[in-house]
Amino acid sequence: MSTLLSSESQVITASSSTALDKAELNRKHITRCYQADQQVKYLHLEAEIDVLIQQLQVLKKAKQ
Repeated sequence: MSTLLSSESQVITASSSTALDKAELNRKHITRCYQADQQVKYLHLEAEIDVLIQQLQVLKKAKQ
């Protein structure tokens, strides 16, 4: 069971890195395509998502 959890955490870490790379590219694209108020709303939502992902990772670590 611990091996499975270890594998899952590696997948989460790998996909998080990929997600961060994609998020950075999206952020650059967004800044060129949308007005300032829409950029602020988008960045706020993105920050909320980042916090939720971090909380999820903490909960998963606590279960181990």
